Formats: sequence, structure tokens, C-alpha cells
Amino acid sequence: MKIFCSSFVHESHSFSPIPTSLMSYKEGFLYRPSTGEGADVIDAVSPEGNLRSRVKAAGHELIDGLHCAATPGGPTARAPYEELRDELLSCLREAAPVDAVLLFLHGAQLADGYDDCEGDILEHVRAIVGPDIPIGVELDLHANVTDKMTENASIIIACKEYPHTDFNERAGELLHLVEEMYAGRIAPVMALSRIPILGFFHTTREPMRSFVDRLSALEAREGILSVSIAHGFGYADTPNTGASVLVVADDNLAAGQALSDRLADELFAQKDLIKTPLISFDQALDEALECRGGPAVIADTSDNPGGGAAGDSTFALRAMLERGLKDVALAMIWDPAAVRTAERAGEGTSIPIRLGGKTSPMSGDPLDVEATVLKLRNDAKQNAFGAPTPIGPAALLDIDGIKVVINSIREQVHDTACFSEFGIDAKNTKLLVVKSAQHFHASFGAIAEKILYADLPGTVTSDFSSLPYQKITRPIWPLDELPFEAYGKVWQS
Repeated sequence: MKIFCSSFVHESHSFSPIPTSLMSYKEGFLYRPSTGEGADVIDAVSPEGNLRSRVKAAGHELIDGLHCAATPGGPTARAPYEELRDELLSCLREAAPVDAVLLFLHGAQLADGYDDCEGDILEHVRAIVGPDIPIGVELDLHANVTDKMTENASIIIACKEYPHTDFNERAGELLHLVEEMYAGRIAPVMALSRIPILGFFHTTREPMRSFVDRLSALEAREGILSVSIAHGFGYADTPNTGASVLVVADDNLAAGQALSDRLADELFAQKDLIKTPLISFDQALDEALECRGGPAVIADTSDNPGGGAAGDSTFALRAMLERGLKDVALAMIWDPAAVRTAERAGEGTSIPIRLGGKTSPMSGDPLDVEATVLKLRNDAKQNAFGAPTPIGPAALLDIDGIKVVINSIREQVHDTACFSEFGIDAKNTKLLVVKSAQHFHASFGAIAEKILYADLPGTVTSDFSSLPYQKITRPIWPLDELPFEAYGKVWQS
């Protein structure tokens, strides 16, 4: 098969103080076939690269289009969004005719003037290739799935795990179904059931773990090709924001819809049980200090760059300094100016430094501290979704016995390399604090005695009622009380 493969990825937080521009994609990842920009690293990019590698491994002819991704932040400005979208479409026109299109999209991307970027992209792609060419789409689990997406794609599959450890597996599943559709062995139809809930639901805990495990058994049933649970992204202010179930059935929409509706009912009924178990940072510190085995890990979920936060809040560090804690390491505070100051001072130097709190009031006040520069790195990386990802020029500071990693490329913590790259033995440190919501779990879960999720002030707040929504469909839980017998009517108006 001749398969066109492209990606355009951004998780957009409507209320983030971080603007998203063309530079954001260049700092993240941008491969332009027309110029060759990004060609030197495209094979290492993940998860966008999973579809490409699957296509090549299967012996198909791979035609690359534009591939780009930016760290979550505010909606993309209109001009760069349209420029990149049109470049993707131009690549497709040049490649035509093709036998299939495979796209990796996020599912919660916004731009100025566009509340559904994925739907917009798919509508244009469908107009180019016509009604019969298979269009397969892999989405992030935190997608707000829309009718425009399902109307213009042939098959949509979201990853199942949070943390997202199964992008490659889902890419293989998507390619297989597209191959089957192209060969005429299946006729996929998609059933979508929306669930008016906001939140983050870890698949590492019960009852969500068992719920996700059941999906594979359901997919083994005759006529059911794929089942996806999209958790939604509650910080995108759109009429389609919320969770959903998406079932791909083989030429039987009624069966697919019945299964989708049933699973949506089950998920809604368990909403209080599957939500993230957040506690105050003070309580998290108390529980962490009681651990006697491996390290305790506290997630600063509200300042997670992976959800659109700046990553420069000072609330957690300030609280630990006030307690006089030792044998603690924190990663990462995004502060390029502080990194440059540390670089000028050099390793082994003690300096006064103003740290964090630079982006907005949601980051808190900056901290004026005396710090010792322990280590400087220009080449530090972490493993993010299976790919080595730079964190930019960075420094390790010692502040009154607390080791703090500061960096210059805004990224959430994905794995223990954020510490080991600076000589910190994470496994033998009493307390680790990470600016992340859940993706750290895949790496830190192997060494932690206890993992705690802290509710701190910040951009990725757990208090959805504090956000100035204008477009979101109401009622929606937890903004509104929503009895089980009424929830299904929300999307019918």
C-alpha cells in the first residue's frame, strides 16, 4: 500500500499563560518534507514516529507529510496553525493518489478561531482523498472527541493507558485495521457516546485498571474491532469537552452504539471512584516522611507542563524550605534565566538567585534564595514516550539541603533521568517531588514506596469551578450535580 503518514499534535489549555506559536513547534518537533527541517531526528520521535515505523516494518510505501508537536500550552495562534495545517494538506496533495492516510493527532487541540482542530484537519483531508480512501487516526487518551472527527475519519483509536505506555501497540492495531479495510475484509463504522465528566483517571489504579483490561476482551467479540475510552481534556473550553467512549464495529453501527452506550453508563457511574486521589501538599509531605523503605514520590499535578502549566511555580519548594527538609530532590523548575545565571557562576559556586514565579500569578511569587551550583548540563535528556527528549541547558542547585533541577525547555517529568542525569540517585533519595500529573508513574513506580498526588495552586488546577468557562456544555460533573438518570440527556440538546 502507498500510505501517507503525518502528525500535528498539541494539547491546548484555554486558560494557560503560555502562548503557542510557530516557535513552540520548532522547540518541540517540526519535520517539513519540503525543506528537510527535522529530518535528522524524525526516526527517533515518539509517539508520532510509531505509525511511521509500523508502516515501514510492514513493507508498505511510506509517504511522509508534515510532522509537528509542541509542549501543551495555550491555543495555537491562528496564523501558525493555518500555516502548518495547509502545509500538511499540501504534502497530501503532492502525494496523491494514496491508498490510505494515517494521522497521529492529539484530540484536544485548539487554535484561535478553531475549537476543533482535529475535526478541521480531518475534514480537509477527506475532501482531498475522497469518500473511499481509509483514513486512520491515533489519538491521545485525553481527547475531546467530536462528531466532525468521526464523520471524516474511517477508524479512530485512542491509547488506553494513563500513563500513555501503549502508543506503539495502538499504532500497530490501527495499521492492521486500515490494511483490513483496504483489502475489503472489514467495513468499519464508529459509534460515539459522550460522557459529561471532567477529570483525570489513572489506569494504574482500580477500578479503572480492570475497566481498561476488559476492553481487549470486548474487542475479541465478533464484529467489534476496537474500543477506546477517551478521558477528555477539561482545560479545553469547547462545546465538546468531556470524556467519551468510541467503538469501531464491523458494518454494524447498532451493535457498536449499544456497546458504546453501555460502557459510557458504567464509566459515569464510577466517576467518584476513578477520579485522581488528590491531597494537600502538607498532607502529602506528612505521609511521605513516614516512609521507611524506598523513596516517596509527590506529584505536583497543578504545575504540570504536560497539561499546559508553566512549570515554574514555587509553592512546593517554599513549603519544603519552611519545613527544613533534607534528602529531598525536586524536578524540574522551568527557569531559563536562572539557568543562565547558574552557568555564569559555574559549578561549585554559591550565589543568590531569584527562582521561579516568573510566568503568571498562577506560579506564585519568585523565591530569592542562596543556592550552590552542583552541576551544569547542556545535553541532559529524559525518556518521553519511548524517545530521548532534551530538557535544554539545565542546572542542579542545592538550596538549604534540597536539590533542585532547573531547566530551559519546558517539559514535564517523564522518568528518573531528570535526576540521574545530574548524579542524583533517585532510588536512594527519601523524597522526590516531580512536576507531572501521571506520566512519571511508568518510571518512578518501579522504585517508589509510595506515590502521592498533591493538590497545589497552579494552572492545571483540580478545581474546575475556578476556570472561566464560556463554551463548555453544561451541566457537567463536577461543575454540576448530575444524577445518573439525567446525564445522557446532556448531549441531546
